[in-house]
Amino acid sequence: MTTVAVDQPRILIIDDEIGPRESLRMLLKTDYQVFTADSVEAGLNLLKEKNPDTIVMDIRMPGITGIEGLRKIREIDPDVSVIMLTGFGALDTAKEALRLGANDYLSKPFDASEMRSVISRYVDRTRLQRQSLNAAAEIKELNNRLLQELAQKERLASLGQASAEFVHDLGNPLTIVWGYVQMLAKRLEKSEGGADKAGSPLNELNIIEEKVRTCRELLTMWSSYGSADSVRHKTISVSSIVRDVISGADAVAEQSGVSLKANICDDPCTLFGDPLQIKRAMQNVIVNAVQACSDKHGTVTVTCTRKDFYVDLVVEDNGAGITPAQMQKIFEPYFTTKQTKSGTGLGLYITKKVVEDHHGSIKVDSTPDVGTTFVIRLPLQTT
Repeated sequence: MTTVAVDQPRILIIDDEIGPRESLRMLLKTDYQVFTADSVEAGLNLLKEKNPDTIVMDIRMPGITGIEGLRKIREIDPDVSVIMLTGFGALDTAKEALRLGANDYLSKPFDASEMRSVISRYVDRTRLQRQSLNAAAEIKELNNRLLQELAQKERLASLGQASAEFVHDLGNPLTIVWGYVQMLAKRLEKSEGGADKAGSPLNELNIIEEKVRTCRELLTMWSSYGSADSVRHKTISVSSIVRDVISGADAVAEQSGVSLKANICDDPCTLFGDPLQIKRAMQNVIVNAVQACSDKHGTVTVTCTRKDFYVDLVVEDNGAGITPAQMQKIFEPYFTTKQTKSGTGLGLYITKKVVEDHHGSIKVDSTPDVGTTFVIRLPLQTT
């Protein structure tokens, strides 16, 4: 009995000739779920039922031709990749198929290795396109929900500082989303030009989706601001949270020309706390460090080390540094060293509050024009 992976890509083959149809099915069945149809009508029914990632369709078929079938496929699903199979003498028809929305064409008889390569590339393309659309829909839904919440929660608007924190909290993950959108756009541009066919931007989309989820969680947290239900302490891994934050900040660092380095211990470093609050605190410090280095195209190094009873997160940068006068105010709300750059002056204030709520401490050492080091120390969970 063959076991099919839940997320195994799906291929639909539409060809009236049993020879090519079965050859393709045998060639692809190891890596894909393969569905076959001997006519366009049957293929359209399978398209609606199975939602394939790529369609391979013969151009010349009796009844509804491949060209007519392509038009109908695009009416049902504008995003699925379609590869047309063409016999000798049908090159002009194949070029017409490209104009009508086919993604590629291959000649019969096809080369097995080339077919596998083309199928793999277009499966990735379809999944990328669908994931992009899902991410865009999530962002649109998040924006609509945010507007509704702000309109309905008058008490949040009346808490000036709380609402400012709310906007700040959404700012960091959305900055990361923007960074990955820029990376994704460049990757897609290369892919369209044929320069980067092997690379897949799916990782960037996964991070975009994860950061959108973070925004949704922050929105939920602020919607329940002040209620007893808003406290969600549980056993969490500081090491895992730091890795996640660094993964997200990579795009911001890359866009700013900053080298982001990490040295995270293998120990999970567990403590009892609120994972979203800890994430927002660490994200504030790490993103701040990246922004502090952007003018110098410098380096940020993040180290997470377990001690006997606590964990230390050290964030070092070689950016502009902080003057002694500024040092006295950096944890005050609305104070910012970013001057003309975007900054609410709430990041370090929020971070200090979160760290102290978890019975930890935060220290900073800085030299102007040399750099800054933040040390966050949190007590570990005792068994």
